[in-house]
Amino acid sequence: MNNNLKQFESTAAFIDHMQQTARDVLDKLIPNHSKIILLDYPNNTNVGDSLIWLGTLAYLNSRGLKISYVCDTRNYNYEKLKEKININTIVLLNGGGNFGTLWDEVHNFRLRAIKDLKNVPIVQLPQTIHFDNQEKVDEINQAISQHGQFSLIVRSQHCYEYAKSKLDTHVYLCPDMAFFIGSIVNDELPKIDCVAIARTDIESSGELSEVLDHLKREYELKKTDWLEAGLAERLLHRIEMHTEKIRKQIDPHNIQLIQLWNLLSTLRLKRGIALLKDAKIVIADRLHVHILSILLNKPHVIIDNNYGKLKYFHQTWTYRSPLHNYATNPNNLPNLVRQLHSTISGTAVYETH
Repeated sequence: MNNNLKQFESTAAFIDHMQQTARDVLDKLIPNHSKIILLDYPNNTNVGDSLIWLGTLAYLNSRGLKISYVCDTRNYNYEKLKEKININTIVLLNGGGNFGTLWDEVHNFRLRAIKDLKNVPIVQLPQTIHFDNQEKVDEINQAISQHGQFSLIVRSQHCYEYAKSKLDTHVYLCPDMAFFIGSIVNDELPKIDCVAIARTDIESSGELSEVLDHLKREYELKKTDWLEAGLAERLLHRIEMHTEKIRKQIDPHNIQLIQLWNLLSTLRLKRGIALLKDAKIVIADRLHVHILSILLNKPHVIIDNNYGKLKYFHQTWTYRSPLHNYATNPNNLPNLVRQLHSTISGTAVYETH
């Protein structure tokens, strides 16, 4: 567990530290009098994206900052957005792991917003950067340079160094926004040994699935991903789709819609909690399974995705968090699970914060 690197005796203390570290960056970029325009609601079923969203709202609420316009990639309307721009406007672009060439829809939307909103201060909330195309780097770099008031926040030291060398903008290092959700009470005793949340999308390396068969011989293990929406989520999404025309008339800045979106995100968070709470140990190659496990004070083992996102985040921040192991390669993951299982056996790990 790299105990020589652990500097926090409790998960709650680590979460508090992550929040304060983020505030030290965000508070300077977002003045107290700011009028917030928040772009790129993650209108998808990925629990991790909803954690980022809910953490962002928790931070804004803690500052008493009000949102005057919000949108996802589908219902962005520059003409309506312009109505809310004034001298105190700060545009926030939602954080995540989509700054680059992996997730075209979100990145292209970001590029459009930067071009539309020249000289309006934009703060890109904490992102992971990954480009595999120099033309795309040049494209976003040109847009940022022409914009004039763009600030980029990244969530790992690796991305910070990349951005400082490749992008012509102010760059800041900050933890993920999901930490603003804070500690989550988890007072239920686990029912099974392990749950593995294994990516099934383009960021999967495939390595996690390959080693789980070995663990199934020793432990009761459930393998899944967290992309499948529950019934309530599907119903709310249908309501959103069927009310689109009337909402454009009565809610042009999506201020009422955000209430539905927040409910959707909360349901997704609850779905994620339900997946993790039943297991003694969580295993994952998703960054926000790692973060949610920390918020739940849940023992877990993580392995990287296919381009270093978890590795670089862990190296920057969470190596100091207790109750988890990081597998540097798939071959040592089973041993790390065994080690963690042995460590927590018979202890009061599952007490609430």
